[in-house]
This record gives sequence, C-alpha cells and structure tokens, in this order.
Amino acid sequence: MTMRITGLASGLDTESIITELTKIESKKVDKIKNDQKKHDMRMDKWKELNKKVVSFYNKTLSNLRFDGNYTKKTTTVSNNDAVSVTTSGSAMNSMQKMSVDKLASSAYMTGSKIKSKSEDGKATSSTTLDNLVGYGAEGEVDDNVKNHIRIKFGAEPAEGEDDNREYVDIQLSGSETIAEAIAKIKEAKTDSGLGVNANYDANQGRLYMTSTTSGADGSFSIDYGASDMNVISALGLKESDDMKYTTGEDARITLNGLQYTSNTNTFEINGLSITAKQVAEDISLTTDDDTSGVYDMIKGFLKEYNELLGEMSTLYNAESDEEYDILTAEMKESMSEEEIDEWNEKIENGLLSKDPVIGRVMREMKNIMLGSFDMGEVDEDGKPFKTSFASFGIATRSYFETEENERGQWHIDGDEDDEYTSGKDDKLKDKIKNNPELVRTFFKQISSNMYTKIGDLMKSTEFSSAYTLYDDKTMKKQVDKYKTQLKEAQDKLGQVEDKYYDKFAQMEKAMTKLNEQTNSLAGMLGTG
Repeated sequence: MTMRITGLASGLDTESIITELTKIESKKVDKIKNDQKKHDMRMDKWKELNKKVVSFYNKTLSNLRFDGNYTKKTTTVSNNDAVSVTTSGSAMNSMQKMSVDKLASSAYMTGSKIKSKSEDGKATSSTTLDNLVGYGAEGEVDDNVKNHIRIKFGAEPAEGEDDNREYVDIQLSGSETIAEAIAKIKEAKTDSGLGVNANYDANQGRLYMTSTTSGADGSFSIDYGASDMNVISALGLKESDDMKYTTGEDARITLNGLQYTSNTNTFEINGLSITAKQVAEDISLTTDDDTSGVYDMIKGFLKEYNELLGEMSTLYNAESDEEYDILTAEMKESMSEEEIDEWNEKIENGLLSKDPVIGRVMREMKNIMLGSFDMGEVDEDGKPFKTSFASFGIATRSYFETEENERGQWHIDGDEDDEYTSGKDDKLKDKIKNNPELVRTFFKQISSNMYTKIGDLMKSTEFSSAYTLYDDKTMKKQVDKYKTQLKEAQDKLGQVEDKYYDKFAQMEKAMTKLNEQTNSLAGMLGTG
C-alpha cells in the first residue's frame, strides 16, 4: 500500500482534495451499500409476510376444508358447580340425567411424630436417620432389608389371592438426612411410572406421603416384611394410633342410570368429556348443535383474510422507497431526529411497493372470494340462483366509502364487533341454524379453492423454495453478488486513492527538494 504523506511541503489539504477526486468511486461504494441494505430489509419484509400467509394456509384455510370442523356441539349443564363438560363433534344431540356419587382421591399417609436423639428432640430436614429416635431400637435385621424400604401400589389383594402388585425399593444407608431420604423416596418409580410424593414438615415433625396417581390403583402401602423397621420407625411410618393412612378412591358418576368409574374426576363417554367437581344429584346435560362455534370459525376466517389482504394492500400501495437512500452519517448530520425517523419509515414502508407477486396474490384471493356456485338455492319466485357470500349477508363496503387499503375486505351483517354492519340482520347465523349443509358446502368450496391456489403459488421452483411466495433463492444469490460487488468497488476505491496519494507524495518530495535548493541558494547569496 502506498505511504500516504499529506501536505507537509505544499501546505495543501491533501485529504480533502483526494476525497473530492475520488467522489465517483466513493458514490459507487455507497450505492452498493444502499442497495445491499435495502435488499436485506426487503428479504426480511417478505419473510414476515410469507410467514403470515403460510399460517393462514396451514391452519385457517386447511380447517375450513373438512366436514368435521362444521360439526360442532355444545352441552349445557344445569349445575356448573358440580360438573363441566367438553363436547366433541361426535356427541349426540340429547338430554341426559346424571349424578356425581363420589370424587376421586389420592392415597395419603400422615406419619407419626419424628424425634431426634438430641436434648430438645427436634428433628430438622438436615437431621440424619441414625440420629432419629427409633433408629436401631427395633434390633438387628437381615442384611437384605437393612436400611431398606419397600412400597407397594394398588389395592391389597383379597385373602387367598396372589399379591402381584408393583412395588419400588428404596435403599438407604442410615447416614442420609431426612431431606436426602425424602428425595430418594420421591425419585423411586415402578416400571409403569407409579410413585409417591413426600414432604417433611419440621414444624409438625411429621413426614407426609401421597400417591402420584389418584384413584384406587394409586393406593400404596409399606411392605413391613420387606423393609427395615428401624428406618420405618425413625421416619414415623410404623403403624400406630398417631399414624394415619387413607386409600385412594375412584370417582363415580351415574349417567342415565348406569354407573361409571374413573381414577381421575374426568370421564370420556360417547363424545362427552365430563369432569366431576363436587358430589351432587339431579344434574341435567343438554347437548345440541353449536351454531356459535361454526359462526366464530367463519368469522375468524374472514377476520384473518381481511387482515392479510389489508397488510398486502398497505405494502403494495405504499410510496416507493426508490427516492430514499439509506442515510449515511454525513446525511444525518443535517437532519433532526424526527426527520431521520420519517425518512427511515418511508424506506421501511416502501420496500414492497407495487411488488408484482403481492399484486398477483391479492388478485387471486379477491377473485376466489367473489366466487359463486350452483347449490340448489331458489328465490321467492322459485328461480334458481348461485350461492355467493351475499347469500349469507356477507359483503364488501362501497368502493368510494372505503379507505384504499381496506377495499375488498368482507363484513358480516349483524356482527356485533363490526362498526359498519352490527345493526343489520344476521343472515349468517340464520343460515347456520336452518341450513347448515349449505353453509358447510359453500365455505368448504371457497376455502378449498383458495387453499389450492395459494398452494400453487407457494410451490417450489428454480427461483423459490416450497411454501414460499417470493423468489427467496434468487434473493439469496443476490446477497452474495452484493458482497462481491462491494468488495470490488472498495478495492477499486482504494486503488484510486493510492494512485492520488502516490502522486501527491511525489509532488511533496519534489517541493521539499526545491525548497532545500532555494534555501541553499539563499544562504549562499546572503554569505556573499
């Protein structure tokens, strides 16, 4: 690289002069940086929009295509304090009677008082087992059960039956603290995942245990024959008047005269998920078609469509960003913060202005929404007509009464959340109630058509990836091109600067030599 000597002999502002001389090359660098930055911003803008389109495609449109999503049911409960019900589409319309006879419970053990061998007798979580009263008091035990606890799960077998219950073994050493022993008890699980929760309350001086699974199958018991009674006694788990245990119980309801049991308080019966909350009698369940569920689904579809179309329109109709370059530090010096923000906002908003892909997607979506189909409808005179959104009281607002970016959006007559149509009769609700087949068939057709069209627009091509509207592959290649162009332009700028600095350096050397000769001559003349 050329050594840069500036203005020592000439007194010239070499830096400024060379900056002016290399302006053309500098502008080329700035132009590439500007285009590169806008390109990156445009890619981010497209990614954000594409993500919303894919979500609309995969969720909302996809759901509307299937019959099951139009078969919605709801169940009214006469006593919501006692029962809650979730209804699936397979449930039958009916009126049923039920009672909650018993709620499920978990097995629960409250140990007897635990005492330490210290003077005050208080045992804390950090007290070790061998320092608890009872440890060692039961005498010697076989090595195979020393410091050993076995817990069995499930209801005890009837007399004479084999005991095939699952169990866990907890092996201790005697030097563990109460907290460490509890941790080992909680970690122990059977092959099917059964276990117990345990906690020590130092204020009460008791160990508490409960099953991790509610119901009769979650009951547990300590197998005293396979456990070290020294440890059992020390932890207050030995049977006594001070130790209490309650077994787990299944919940039980009576529905239409038939009893059902569950190890939780929830029952899955014929399309209903019934959750019992308290014991009660004479409860009625009324299952019927859920017209509001279908209504909300269609309303949600139109709301999401309107929002997506509105965003596309805003991006498409925005003022182009071409007149606004990315601000340089020099440009910002002469601008206020407000002016800078407004300038950057112009760029951000105009990145996808008049983008042909957005224009095409909007046209396709609008055309599909204007579709009409022969579904057997006839007017008052018996003349057939095609079914369209108008059949359901759904329409766009007048072109001249609507803001540019809100044109083409759909509104439901009678929608209480719509400021423009809330006062009108709700024809959609009436159709859902009295002609659900027409509603289902029409919206399945509209959503299927749009699903197919958007799917086609997002197919993988030489220029774009799958599920992508824009040419993301091409845009990614352009990123690499900008990097190459920028490097080349910066190298060229450096070369031009080096050339000028070299010339100015030679000039400075020449002037220095001339000054030396002049000074020497002046000295000689002065001497003479």
